[in-house]
Amino acid sequence: MNKINDKSNKVNRTSFSRILLAWYDIKARKLPWRITPELSKKGIKKDPYNVWISEIMLQQTNVKTVKNYYSNFINKWPDIYKLNDAEEDDILRSWSGLGYYRRALNLKKCARIICEKHDGKFPNNERELFNLPGIGKYTAAAISSIAFDKSAIVVDGNIERVIARIFEIKEDLKKNNLVIYKSLETVYPKKRSGDFAQAMMDLGSLICKPINPVCNLCPVIKNCIASKNETFDLIPLKKKRPKKVKKKGYIFIGITLKNEIILFKRPKNGLLGGTTCPPTSDWVEGNFPTLNPPYSGNWKTLDESILHTFTHFNLELKIMIANIKIPPKNAILESFNHNLLNLFPTVIRKCLNLALEYYSN
Repeated sequence: MNKINDKSNKVNRTSFSRILLAWYDIKARKLPWRITPELSKKGIKKDPYNVWISEIMLQQTNVKTVKNYYSNFINKWPDIYKLNDAEEDDILRSWSGLGYYRRALNLKKCARIICEKHDGKFPNNERELFNLPGIGKYTAAAISSIAFDKSAIVVDGNIERVIARIFEIKEDLKKNNLVIYKSLETVYPKKRSGDFAQAMMDLGSLICKPINPVCNLCPVIKNCIASKNETFDLIPLKKKRPKKVKKKGYIFIGITLKNEIILFKRPKNGLLGGTTCPPTSDWVEGNFPTLNPPYSGNWKTLDESILHTFTHFNLELKIMIANIKIPPKNAILESFNHNLLNLFPTVIRKCLNLALEYYSN
């Protein structure tokens, strides 16, 4: 196992946490799922439910995007009991555009467990939180720390980058991120654990950025070994990302004589899991799959395809359109208009925009 950088003893635990928290008291980001440092210092904590919703939304999604989704979600389902009573399809519709729809499905599963087995109260320790659907190591630590002020070691992308630079950790963190946890333990304060975690997040987001960090504004620069040695632009170790594969497929947009679109509920496993959408073919690498519409119709191919980027691959979808006299018996029918678009994932929305243009011409 690799050892922590031998210069780590130059980072003073007490001064580091004290200076960082003083900076956070003034510079903390105002986010709808947070309370102010002033309230936090008085012992007031955010409702674990709100922390949980925000942390699940922030998985793989940036803060700017999450803000509106979070506020709308909390307004609609302000507590765990309301969420538990919600229909799964309603939750998925509210999630539309955030991506990674399994997160929304896990919210529903988790709400049921919290209500039925924990009397509507979140566990306050990492181990029990980690056993809940959709809550991984980071999210369990974040809820425990921010909502309950437990001494949980919280490590997200921002915190990992800050610690790697503070301790000048040059190794591949994907192969050994334990070094980050061990280094972070040496500077974690004995009090205000939740504020410290959020201060580290803010430091990474506002100051210690991936590219062009604003070192002259960093409150803990005197503790930063990478800054002293001018190696901050080399840390964390940057590796070339593998080239994304390109997948291809078809989407089948059937419109009834009453101007209703034909939809089906997708399987819960896989991308867009559980959402209600027009059916698609499999998405495959190389050439387009064999054209095999899910039901009969006078199918036509639009001239323009849509391109969409997922985390691990790029997708090209050809849009098939047909007027359908008799829809399939198990179909879900909705009026086909622009008001419908916000109910769908982004990739489906792109396809329907082109289909609406086709029908309006």
